[in-house]
Amino acid sequence: MVRRRTRWEIRQAAALLRRRGGHAAWAPIVDAARLARTSTSLHVAEHPLPRGVRALLAPLGAQGRAALVVNARLPLPERNFSIAHELGHWVLHSDALGRPAPRGQRRRQEWEADRFALDLLLPAELLRSVQAERNARFSDLARRLGVRPRLLRRRLAELRNAAPRASL
Repeated sequence: MVRRRTRWEIRQAAALLRRRGGHAAWAPIVDAARLARTSTSLHVAEHPLPRGVRALLAPLGAQGRAALVVNARLPLPERNFSIAHELGHWVLHSDALGRPAPRGQRRRQEWEADRFALDLLLPAELLRSVQAERNARFSDLARRLGVRPRLLRRRLAELRNAAPRASL
């Protein structure tokens, strides 16, 4: 059984991977594949995958080195999030990769990987600097950050709602 991670643990794991990749908390990651290649031992490949498959982690070769394969048909913002999500699995659930998990545990792992992706691509420090750009068009900000506009909206709303309890 895989241990449940807290939001704080997930945020710290994402921040560590950012630092390992040389990204400051206020700097956007516009190419998650590059981050994965430079800061992990994963082999990263982009290939056309079947419809509905965004990305996956798979063993590669006899050495057991893992590969992160992302669907090359996806637009860049979707690829970035999918790669960040799979990096979340690799960082948080590497002890359970390749083993089937019960449905409830699998759902929790997917939630944790999504949280990791959000914290990796859109940490609070980065969003603070983006909020200061009041005259910029929302779609332009999202493009510059390498994410979909709805993901940026969701993350900004989430951080606004959490602000009274904890600082952004």
